[in-house]
Amino acid sequence: MLRAYALLALLLLATHTKAQNRAKAQYLEETELVSIVAHLAEANGYDWDAEDVGVDDYLAEVDSAFAPFRSHPIVPYIRKELHGEGFNWHFPMHIALRLHIVDGKITYDEDLEKDFDDYYDRITPENEKKLIQLLQDFYDASRFHEFYTQHRTLYRECEAAMQRVLDQVDFDWYDRFFGPREGSTFHVYANILIGPANYAVHQKRQDGCEIINAVMGCCYRNRQGEISYDTYSTLPIIVHECNHSYCNPLNEAFWPQLKDKIEAFFAPNAQHYAEEAYGEPVLVLNETFVEACVMRYLMSHPFDFSENTDRWIEMLGIDEAQLSAALDRIKYIQDAYLQLLIDIDYNQKRFYMIKDVIEALAEREQQTSKYPTMYDFMPRYIEVVNAYKKKE
Repeated sequence: MLRAYALLALLLLATHTKAQNRAKAQYLEETELVSIVAHLAEANGYDWDAEDVGVDDYLAEVDSAFAPFRSHPIVPYIRKELHGEGFNWHFPMHIALRLHIVDGKITYDEDLEKDFDDYYDRITPENEKKLIQLLQDFYDASRFHEFYTQHRTLYRECEAAMQRVLDQVDFDWYDRFFGPREGSTFHVYANILIGPANYAVHQKRQDGCEIINAVMGCCYRNRQGEISYDTYSTLPIIVHECNHSYCNPLNEAFWPQLKDKIEAFFAPNAQHYAEEAYGEPVLVLNETFVEACVMRYLMSHPFDFSENTDRWIEMLGIDEAQLSAALDRIKYIQDAYLQLLIDIDYNQKRFYMIKDVIEALAEREQQTSKYPTMYDFMPRYIEVVNAYKKKE
């Protein structure tokens, strides 16, 4: 049964319907610089084995080029001073996306709201300033820009491969589903060194406009040696990461009404959640809400199976007749695939509330006059969360 579901999953997300492009794939020198120093410091989320990175030849080049700088002062500084503050997983990318490298000089983006999304809960302004100074010294001493320039062709290949997925994402769905955000922009950044991980970074400019960022790993080389991002896995992750910028603030705004229920819900599975990097109750609720919204996106966006048939025949080891028979069962495939994703969230990740939240979100879509925005829907959402009882 599991093998059958896996086949269905691969087929379902073969190719998404063309959507209006609102995001451009980019590979930034700033994020690569911070990723490399985080890698040298063995920070969680940047210290992957070669097979996890997906482009192991590039990882080998990074390790070779920067081996002489493993003792640079920035490495012990991160390990001793910043790791305890939370310099791991998504946070190094928060730092990187506040920086600009102009003519070899690392500058701070003064247009950003400084403490948006409680940024300084994870690093003090003094330590941030020290880190930027050390980054500049590392950048100069290691001749980082020379390394980056030498690999520009690889980075451009990542951008082009990611753009092919981005062109299939309906970014206008966010305004329809959550409610309009005037002036908000989407940015998606490719990054090889974060391996199988993907990070959401939510920012706001001084003028009030929000910046919704997703930093994406999960690339690999296909049989032809080309950089690739499989639509069937990458597209839902992009939707997931961008959802965080909408879902997290809503949960946090209404946390007093949710806190008691979620803390009681969290306690029996605290060790499991901590092992999955969800060490606080609000993080589990954020992931549940985000994943439920991903399911609503997938339910409302049918996929086109008419392209890449040769790829599926090769990948799945089937012939044209078998593929044709499978494609005749598109509705069954879609339903089975979505059920597979929900089962993974429920049974493996232990997001036990997800089925209830998915059903509740259907009410929001069906009653937009009653609930014009997701904020308007939050009293009903709170009601559903607090009424939850685990089904045995």
